[in-house]
Amino acid sequence: MRKMRGIGQLALLSTDPTRVAEFYESAFGFRRIASAEGAVDLESGGFELSFRRGEQPTRDGLQIGFKVDTAAEVDAWAQELGRRGFALVAPPSGDRWEGSRSFRVADPDGRQVAIFFDYPR
Repeated sequence: MRKMRGIGQLALLSTDPTRVAEFYESAFGFRRIASAEGAVDLESGGFELSFRRGEQPTRDGLQIGFKVDTAAEVDAWAQELGRRGFALVAPPSGDRWEGSRSFRVADPDGRQVAIFFDYPR
């Protein structure tokens, strides 16, 4: 089987692509690389996150996760986003015994966005 380098792009539907793109720019530092009527493309670290206008947002059963390098970074992200007015869906939880530490916020379309760290196994 041929090997891929990794996932490079995720495209989702949104009722308001501009508003949801602004959330990811403000909360997570994505930069806008393209926009047109009903479409916005963002980029961070070689990963492209795209939003296209739709009647209903792509949301059910979907969670986006951003991996960080340490458990302490999970807590720092939660503190910073909370201080900046982003509402946490769930506070940081998890430990080495559980195998990971994470917290979640919701984007303007109601998608769950996790910041997480996986402990080495």
